[in-house]
Amino acid sequence: MSKFLRDQYIRNVNVNESFVENINDTIKDIVNIHNISLPKDEESIKIGLVQSYIIRFDNKGFLLYDYETLVKYFKEAIKIERLVFIIDSFESRSSNRQFGKCIDLRLDYNDQSNSSLTVQADHKEWVDAAFSNLFETINKYSNKNYLIRNKWINFIVQIVGVFIGFVLSLWAALKISPSLSIEYSFIVTFILAFILFSNIWTYANPLILRLLNHYYPNIKFRDTKGLHWLIKAVISSTFVALLLYLINLLYGYLGELFKTILK
Repeated sequence: MSKFLRDQYIRNVNVNESFVENINDTIKDIVNIHNISLPKDEESIKIGLVQSYIIRFDNKGFLLYDYETLVKYFKEAIKIERLVFIIDSFESRSSNRQFGKCIDLRLDYNDQSNSSLTVQADHKEWVDAAFSNLFETINKYSNKNYLIRNKWINFIVQIVGVFIGFVLSLWAALKISPSLSIEYSFIVTFILAFILFSNIWTYANPLILRLLNHYYPNIKFRDTKGLHWLIKAVISSTFVALLLYLINLLYGYLGELFKTILK
């Protein structure tokens, strides 16, 4: 390992074309300032810095040394899975990063733990300066996904889901119990409905969490121009109203069915 290292996980960032351009400019400045300061001899080749990129999209990946090609792939990709900005010296590569200078900025859509900024070098001042410049640029593209991606979201989803299940079970009991000619029909119907919901919720809960991770990813690649929030609200309200109407019809049908069976 190099003598000095700074690293930080990257959380809740929009990675669009502007992000790629600004990060590349920051990295280019770091490389140019370092390489210009080196003497013009063969020994400088070992400590001179070189930029490279890794991009994985649409189930294929590329190691690139050309920024224009990176931008081309970034624009053409249907789904970007990973983007990595790399700075390395020959000394760093040949020693498996035990010596020399290197920077890794990893942005991974699928794996939150694989999104990080790491800066290593033999000089503390260089590490601090490079890390600060890059992290400052990254922070300009922070989003509000932390409101969804936090340790409380599992608890909130669980509580809201149980409450909805409780309400739906009460509704089922109110709709179906009058059709049952048995003792304590309301309580029996409520318990059965809640047990049914609990079994459904076992599978629905992780699905909801996956949907939240999908729509509010840690690393959001590119800008997406979706529907206006008002249109989304109208569509969502219509869907919820239709769902409640269908549930009401289902409860009515079950009530009539049980009434016929128990005659």
